[in-house]
Formats: sequence, C-alpha cells, structure tokens
Amino acid sequence: MLFKNLRIGWRNIKKNGIFSIINITGLSLGIAVVTLILFWVVDEINYDRFHKNIDRIYTVYEHQQYSEGQELFTYCTPFPLGKEFITNFSEVKNATTFANVGEQLIRFEDQEYKEGPVVCTDSEFLNIFSFEVVQGDKNALEAPDKIVIEEELAAVLFGNESAIGKMVKINDNLSYSVGAVVKTEKLNTTINFKILAPLNLAESFGADLTRWGNNWPRTSILLSQNANIGELNSKITNFLKEKGQENTTLYLFPFQNERLHSYSGKNNRIQYIYQFLGIAFIIILIASINFINLSTAKAEQRRPEVGIRKVLGANKVSILNQFLQEKGIMIVLSLLLSAILVLAFTPAFRSVSDKIVTFSLLGNKYMILMLIGVLVTVLVLSVVYPSLYISSFNPAQAMKKTRLKKQGKVGAKNLLVIVQFVLSVVLISSTLIITRQLKYINNYDLGYDQANLIYIPLNGEAKNNHESIRQELTGISGVVSLTRSSRVPFYGGNSSWGYDWEGKDPENRVLICSMNADRNYFETLGIQFADGNNFPESYSEVLDYENTPSPQVILNEESVRKMGIKNPVGKYFGRNGGEERGVIAGVAKDFHFQSLHNGVEPMVIMPLFENPGYIIARINPENFTETINEIKKSWAKVLPQSICEIKFFDDSLESMYNSEVKISALFKYFSFIAIFISCIGLFALSLYIIELRKKEIGVRKVNGAKIGEVILLLNQDFIRWVIIAFIIACPIAWLIMDKWLENFAFKTNLSWWVFLIAGALALIIAMVTVSYQSYRAAVRNPVEALRYE
Repeated sequence: MLFKNLRIGWRNIKKNGIFSIINITGLSLGIAVVTLILFWVVDEINYDRFHKNIDRIYTVYEHQQYSEGQELFTYCTPFPLGKEFITNFSEVKNATTFANVGEQLIRFEDQEYKEGPVVCTDSEFLNIFSFEVVQGDKNALEAPDKIVIEEELAAVLFGNESAIGKMVKINDNLSYSVGAVVKTEKLNTTINFKILAPLNLAESFGADLTRWGNNWPRTSILLSQNANIGELNSKITNFLKEKGQENTTLYLFPFQNERLHSYSGKNNRIQYIYQFLGIAFIIILIASINFINLSTAKAEQRRPEVGIRKVLGANKVSILNQFLQEKGIMIVLSLLLSAILVLAFTPAFRSVSDKIVTFSLLGNKYMILMLIGVLVTVLVLSVVYPSLYISSFNPAQAMKKTRLKKQGKVGAKNLLVIVQFVLSVVLISSTLIITRQLKYINNYDLGYDQANLIYIPLNGEAKNNHESIRQELTGISGVVSLTRSSRVPFYGGNSSWGYDWEGKDPENRVLICSMNADRNYFETLGIQFADGNNFPESYSEVLDYENTPSPQVILNEESVRKMGIKNPVGKYFGRNGGEERGVIAGVAKDFHFQSLHNGVEPMVIMPLFENPGYIIARINPENFTETINEIKKSWAKVLPQSICEIKFFDDSLESMYNSEVKISALFKYFSFIAIFISCIGLFALSLYIIELRKKEIGVRKVNGAKIGEVILLLNQDFIRWVIIAFIIACPIAWLIMDKWLENFAFKTNLSWWVFLIAGALALIIAMVTVSYQSYRAAVRNPVEALRYE
C-alpha cells in the first residue's frame, strides 16, 4: 500500500507540473534561506561560549551620574579595582584587568609591522579566559618583560620558527620577549587581540596603576562556586564612593551577555537576533502559505476522486495517509533541493555577512532546536493541514462539480494571501526605512567637513620626529592644510568631571571630554566658531607645558550649555582645584566626535602639550592620488624604515556603522527572497483561479466585455487584498522601526509616505505578477473556453 500511494503521489506531482515545481521551489528556497539566517543567529549566540567558566565570569560596570540627567555607563574602571575585589569580597575567586591600546608599532629585527589590537593586562587574564596556549607558558605575563602573541601574528613575525624567546620592540621604546603563543583564529570572541602585553606598557601611555581616579581598563572577575550575585552586587554598589568617586556606582554584568546585550539597555544587538528570527519566521510562513494555497486549490479538482474512494469504502484515515505520503514526497524533494541551495548560497552569504560560517554549526544545540522548529512548522502547515483538508471532503459534495465560492467572501485562501501581503508590506517598509536611516547618517552634517581628509597615526620614532614630518608634508602642493592632535574626532576622548570654571555652581557636575590639538585643527577640519577666537598663533606648535602656566582652551557649545556659563570667552577654566588654570579663548560649534548612536557631549580642546598621536591633513581632490604618493615619499625621507599608514576619514566613519550596513544588506536580500517566494505563489494561485474562471470569461467576452474590463475583473480581488494588507501592516511596521530607530540619537523621521511607497510597491508587485496571466485570459478566444458547452 505504501509503494502504491507513493507511485500515485509521484504521478500527481508530474501531472501538475508547473504547480509542483512552484510548490517545491518556493518551499526549498524558503527552507534554504531560513537555514542561512539560523547560521547567522547561532553564530551570534555562540560568541564567547568557548570559555570554560563563562557562567561565572562577570564584567564590572560603572554608572556615573551628573547634572541635568547626564549619565555614563562604562566598563572603564580604575586599575587597582580587581585586586581590591579579591581582597574584600570572598565571592570573588579571581580578577583580571586589561586595557586595549589599539594598533601599535611592532619591530622584529629590521622588520616593522603595524599590528593590533594590543591589550595590556596581568597574568590572571589567561587563567580566567580560556584562550588555548599552543606554545610556551600561560603564566608568561607574570614577568614584566614578556608578552603573549596570537598564533597568526607569530607566523607573520617569525615564519616557521618557534616564537618563544624571540625579542620584539613595541613603539621603538619597550623590548619584550615572547613568552607564549595563543590560538584565537575562528573563535567567536568579544575580546580581540594580537598581543597581550604587561601593564607596564599601559604606563608608557600615561596610565597610573595605583590611582583610583584613572578609569581606563576593564575589570573582569571570576566568581566562586555558588556565589550569590545579588548579594555581591549590593556589596560593591558604593565601593568607588569610598575611593572618592561620589557620583559612581558599580554593578556586575554577565560576560556571556556582552555580545548581545548592553548594560545601559541601549544599542542591544539582541534586537537583530529577534529581527532575523522574525524574517526567518516570515519566510517559512510565506513559503508554507504558498504550499497550503496551491495544495488546497488543486485539491478542489480531486473532489470527485475523494468522493468515489469514500463511496467505495475508503475511510478518512486511509485517504489521509495517501495524501500525507504525497505531500511527504514533495517535502523530501524540497529538503534535498534546499540542501543544494544552502551549499550554493553559502559563499555569497559569507561575503555579505562577514561571517565564518561552517557546517559544524549544524551540530550546535541551538541550531538543532531551531531547525526542528522549522521542520515541525513546515510539516504542520504544508503537509498535515492540506492533507486533513482534502480527506475531510463530504462524499456527496465531493461528487458534485467544482464551482467557485461566492465572490467577496473572505475564505481561508484569501485570508492567507492577505497575511502574505501584510508580511511583504512590513518587509518592504522596514527595508526602505533602514536604507533611509543609513543614507541619513552618511549625509548628516557632522560639524566638520570629512571629505578629502586623511590621518596618519604616529607611533614610536614617528612621535619623536613629528615636527620633521610636519615640515616635509606642508611642503607638498596637494596638502591644503595640516594639523596635529591627540585624537581624531570619531575616537571620542578622555573624559573627566573634575573641571572648574568661573561662576561654577558647586553642585553642577559636568562630564567633559578632552583632547589636545594645535591651532590648525579647526581650519583643517572646517570647524566653525560660535563665539570668541581660535588659539593664538603660538599654539600652531607643540607647546612646552612648564612654560604655559595659564593656557587658553576652546569649548564646544554643549559644554557651555551644560556648564551654565554666560559670556564664556575670557573667563577662567581649569581643574584640580585651581592648580591647573586656563582661559576660555573661544567656543566652537558642536561637532560629532562619536557615532550618531550618541548625542554630542561636552568637549574641551586644549593646546597640544605632548607628542601628538595623529597628523591630519586636507588633500586637494584634483590630484589626490599623486598627493598621497608624495606624502609617502616625504615620510620615507624622515623615517625610511618606518611604515606610513595613511587612513581616510570617510572609511573610518563608514566603519562606525559597519554592523548596520552589513545587517541592512542581509535584510534587503532576505526581504527580496521573501517577496520573490510570495510572487511565485501568487503567480501560481492566479493561474489556478483564472483556469477555473475561463468559462465565465468566455461568456463575458461573447456578451461584449472588453479586454480591460476582463483584466480589472480578474485583478480586483488582488487589489482588495493588498489594500487590506496595507492597512494592517502599517502600524506593525511603524512599531518595529520606531523601536529600531531608538538606537540612534540622530535619526530620520518615520514619514507617512515611506509606508505609502511600501504599499504601492506591494500593489505593483502583485499586479505585475498576476496581470500577465489576466491579459492572456482576456485576449484568449472565447470559443476555446466554450467549445464543449
């Protein structure tokens, strides 16, 4: 009986060729794309899971509160905090402190490399975090002159030779021997590094390892077994208040949540997990709806078959078994085709998502559970429901001729088509809004002109020879202007609330970011002044701190607003209780020095007192490439053995939104596929409906109906469905996108016309899909439809 049912099922699949192909193609494409989405989701969930004690590792966070509701959530903590926690709290088994100092100049023998991130840390880092040591001793950092390097970097520096004991220089001033090599390749980790260096390297960047007011490194702790996290949180809350930071409270945040959640509750990456799971559900639902609609539609033509079998004694169970086996054949074919599609799509998916997707993820417990969920959904919607529907036909009704239900009645098929259109409108409008927000970010006025700006990081000997480099570069005709600074604007700045100013309210605490720059900074970047003037001419040089007892400083508008100071130019501004005194020279218009996820914060720009961290130059766009080459040649004259690493402002600004850009691209592709699956299902359904109505169309044409009237008649149901779907989809899409836009301090408006365009596109897509079949039916000779009547 099984073989017989399978043979009948195969014959029916071949008999309904176009419908079977559409059913199998739509379902297999849906399953394939959903599998790729689940690859992405599981890859995100899998971050940091390789650490053995992941459930007991916590990060210490600070919550700093200031005047006017200004607050800061940060994992930057004082250097001594970890050791103090071990001493004072029995729940803390171990602790480590680590600070990321970015890319640094690495020299081995006569070769120079720019590598990073370089992380300064202590010997407990590798005891808490489970990075595999493949060479050397994992306690190497107990020695102040040893470093730990990543395996790929070891291959770059030393080739096939053993790395252990090799001597390298960092920034041409500190020498270290390699004590261990760790493996990080293909690890999903939120802690990225190429080199682990002792904390004495951080001291070379100005860190004070004993000062409680110096919040820079991260502090991670390992809890004892069965430690009560709630009790420990209550104990540490006011710990820093006792150390002089009266406005700061401490909290512990699970390290395993850091990839997908933020302590502040803003910019949570978990929302992308929900969105992509939502798209996966939409795609599999659309594919299943197609399967249901076409299966139940074609089932109408098999009513007589079911009726005859029931009259001859077949019971509902035997008929159900037959149709389950028929649909099972189609599901098996769909699964086989989806596996081929996954293999075909994976390279492109890796490229777009920037994910190292491997099929080993199929063994992940989360992947297994979600794939089971997808399979159950497909089986219930695409196999069980249509089979139950067909097997439930009443014999007496089944023997009658199939006829269309009364027009206008909202049946199950119509309802499912409306659901498809709702999902399509939501996807189209969401895609439009995401694209609009990214365009808004790219075109937003940052307060400075980033076009044709380059910057060169200065490390090692470059810091010591910055004046010679400046002189060489200013002699190049294509360099319009040049400045030196401690930071570039998109990397933020150090912040402190310990500033004082004339007329300050003692209760007014303002967190102010700071950076150092020479006089040319504002001209080079194109930053305008709201009040006062630029630094004096002498500030175009790097100043001697000892001989500048009362330096002039420049504030931004947000600083002046938060400080509550009137007519600030010429007034006193300083810190450390008046020990460091300065005068406000001018007020610069607000410019963005962080991503647009954040608002503009208070900023003070002080004169450059120490060796600069960057050279920034504006290049003439007419001979851009030639000028870049000239800069490299001029650099080589001063430092022939050193790398000239030229970076572009536009690229760095774009990288700040790299996550949104990649996710937007994936969202567009997945939305397109979902809409494509809807279209092929709609195409098949319209083909079926027109086939059923061909005699009606023939009669209407004989009675004088025009081609346009017939097309309108056949399309009006689809138009009605799109309008209903549009009304339902708009508030759903608005709620979803409004929630997503909360991640940005500066964002586009949710304009009504965006949703109108989404509805119009859905209507156009529907009309293009069905109108061809409607036109063919309208121009067909009515004799063909009525010849047997």
